[in-house]
Amino acid sequence: MKISNFFYSLLLFFISFSELIFAKTKISSDSAYKTIQISNLSQNGINSTFAAKFALFIAILLFATILTGKILKLLLKLPTVAGQIIGGILLGPSLINLKNIKFFSNPLKFIDSSKHLIYQITSSDLFFFFVLLISSAITVSYLLWLAGHETDVADMAKVGVESTFAGILGAIVPIITIGATAFFTFGNDYSFATSIGLGVVFSATSVSIPIAMLISQNKMNLRSSKATMGAAIVDDILAIIIFSMFIVTLQSGLLGKFHCLQELEHCSSISNSLLYMLFSFIIMFFFGRYFIKIIPKWLKRFKLSHIIPAFAALMMLSYFSLAELFGGLAGITGAYFAGFFHRMGDPRHKAVRAISPFVNSILLPIFLGSVGMQVDISILKLNDWIITIILLIVAILSKLIGCHITTFLSNFFIQEKNKKWSFLESYLFGSSMVARGEVGLVIATILNGTHLMTPNQYVICVAVIVLTTIASPIMLSIGFTELDKKKQPIDSEKEFSVKIGPFNYLSSRHLFDVITSILEKEEKVTPIIELSEGKKIFTVEGKNLKIMLIPDIGIVFKGDEIKIHDILDHVKSVLIGDIEAIPEV
Repeated sequence: MKISNFFYSLLLFFISFSELIFAKTKISSDSAYKTIQISNLSQNGINSTFAAKFALFIAILLFATILTGKILKLLLKLPTVAGQIIGGILLGPSLINLKNIKFFSNPLKFIDSSKHLIYQITSSDLFFFFVLLISSAITVSYLLWLAGHETDVADMAKVGVESTFAGILGAIVPIITIGATAFFTFGNDYSFATSIGLGVVFSATSVSIPIAMLISQNKMNLRSSKATMGAAIVDDILAIIIFSMFIVTLQSGLLGKFHCLQELEHCSSISNSLLYMLFSFIIMFFFGRYFIKIIPKWLKRFKLSHIIPAFAALMMLSYFSLAELFGGLAGITGAYFAGFFHRMGDPRHKAVRAISPFVNSILLPIFLGSVGMQVDISILKLNDWIITIILLIVAILSKLIGCHITTFLSNFFIQEKNKKWSFLESYLFGSSMVARGEVGLVIATILNGTHLMTPNQYVICVAVIVLTTIASPIMLSIGFTELDKKKQPIDSEKEFSVKIGPFNYLSSRHLFDVITSILEKEEKVTPIIELSEGKKIFTVEGKNLKIMLIPDIGIVFKGDEIKIHDILDHVKSVLIGDIEAIPEV
């Protein structure tokens, strides 16, 4: 009976979007919550001691996450994302419990002089609440804005049938397999809605982790590696759209009532909601196409390029909030489309170059640390760890299955036997899709806020995400070992490689930006992919050429030798021309 209910409900989830609501959510008038007004708080200002303790709290969080991430990467080769989450776990209730240290937990008092009342709140609770608020509103927005900015319609058109189909299956198969496993296996605590939510969490792939592994092993030239790039883009887009539909379905009450949604008026019809969501997509499209895309070009024309990053942030936060408040969508969907349209008007990535360093060096470690601090692994019992291992296995298999189905079907249309996908190639393709990262964490955090998950289930989600980031490089390493044993590289070509830098006075990062600016004017280049520790990579389409920035080492060119020499000569002439333009005084 439960099996039929599950698949009937699953069918409702994917198909019932032909019936969605058209009602705005509003706070119920009989809400039990009461507002505490502290009329003179803004006039009193912020106590300097309180501000100093907050600064120290943030400094400790940054130091612990960055240091732990670095140590675990050096000693155990763990991805930075996993290491920084573990740093947050160490600061949380699992070990140090930073929030409960007496120095930070002193009560902060607010005085309402008009009512002669005194209110107090634990300082550390306010500190951590602010961290969560900044992470949820800004860091999460930027992560999805960046994902949208890295999505190019032209690139998607070229990813190929294998990449497109693998991306679709890579998003849908985890929802089905993980949802079914949780619903049928883990007991009554895993309702249909919770089970599907778990599947949605594990639908998106983290492209930066496998790409870092592929680059370090010099395997970017494999057919499976090239397919991964395209599949990850399709995978993320579909996962974000499915998540938005899932949130709307939750709000409609189709999957039951949840604590934080009980105050909202449920939509009377699922079809009206879908129409409302479709209308929101249309508004976002036209506004993005005819405003976000045009304004950066207009600013550049009037020599106001320095305002482009601020405009990008404005649109990112506006789309995030308006999608959530008025569009019936998840806020991250709005942020994604803001980045998607901004890219069209900012082909030289001025906004990314201005915003990215601050986010990657400060806000992202704080976000990952805050995720870890919400995790208390001490609450997990033996049964929870068994569930964690089962979910990890299913999460890995779901991506492998999707890629194996794709390559199996692809082989029917490939005539030459030596060009068919081998089992090892399919394994490498699937292994590079296994890692879940920031997008999965964002979705898990949002669903945790809806009380769709229990604290145990949220901890399990985070644990599985961390473990997949560890499993993917290990699986790829095993595959590469087998590949090297065969001594027959698959779809590989011998590459010429050259390194320039570091220089005494010229920053490698600035030179990398100069090179990308020159090439973006004259060549068709892929979006710049941000890797850990400030590494960057992009490729020149159709030229067998990739360029990597490696901090403290320099810039590495790999690919066609003649093309590399031509580019270096051209960069030299451009720089010499600019230097010669400096007037003598």
